[in-house]
Amino acid sequence: MRTFLDKLHDLKLKEIAQRRKIISENNLRSQAEALGNATDFRTALLRAPDESISLIAEVKSKAPGRKNVESLDPEAVVRDYESGGAKAISVLTDENWFGGSLETLEIVREATVLPLLHKEFIITPYQLLEGRVRGASAALILTYYFQQAELAKIIAEAKTIGLEAVVECSLETELPRALAVNPDILMINNRAIAAIPEEPVKTYDLGSVDVISSWWERNPELRSWKKQPGKLLISASCVYSKKDIQSLLKIPCDAVLIGNAAMVAPDRAAFIRSLSKTAKESLSS
Repeated sequence: MRTFLDKLHDLKLKEIAQRRKIISENNLRSQAEALGNATDFRTALLRAPDESISLIAEVKSKAPGRKNVESLDPEAVVRDYESGGAKAISVLTDENWFGGSLETLEIVREATVLPLLHKEFIITPYQLLEGRVRGASAALILTYYFQQAELAKIIAEAKTIGLEAVVECSLETELPRALAVNPDILMINNRAIAAIPEEPVKTYDLGSVDVISSWWERNPELRSWKKQPGKLLISASCVYSKKDIQSLLKIPCDAVLIGNAAMVAPDRAAFIRSLSKTAKESLSS
């Protein structure tokens, strides 16, 4: 069965082919090499024993089957997230399904000093370079798209150009492959996007924060990986309430990525602030 991610893979190949006609990979690489160091994504989010979980807030205008944002003002959204206490910003740059763009990433970079995650369906180094030259500190790498050797290679490519690789798994069967390359940053998506069918509207909303907790309990390899110094564990998707934050605090999760729930909140700053406050209060109780 073809999946939503397969469909996006084909779409990205076409998009990249068109963009290569406008700017070459060598040109992008030259621009990336001329940049200074990116803001450190992992250090900003690593959680010390006496610290609460960090929040990564996402900028996007739509998602399949979800409530959309009528008009996106990236600068205003970022100000709300900063005011609420977010420690990093995720920018979704896919245009067709999520209403993003590389230009939005650039606008967000100009609007904040917080580290930025370039959230895209990355299948080639060309996309890594696109994000880096527009100010990304880190890039999302979906384990789904890569075999083990290929996964290690694209992580190494990201590091070469000054990007941190955020390796994501949304299926438990992907976890051994991700852990085999010993990533510095691992994101577990509580929504099984790798299992969503090609037309995702009716199934995109499935999932819960119980997913990462159950993976943690069932996989000693995951627990061993996290014991290594400096390893960053992120929970993504399905965080809507204080209860969800409290659930995530039961495992050594460093950060949580909050997407659509933050974007459609009537008061984004207050929503982020309430989750951050819950994390801190739960830690001290």
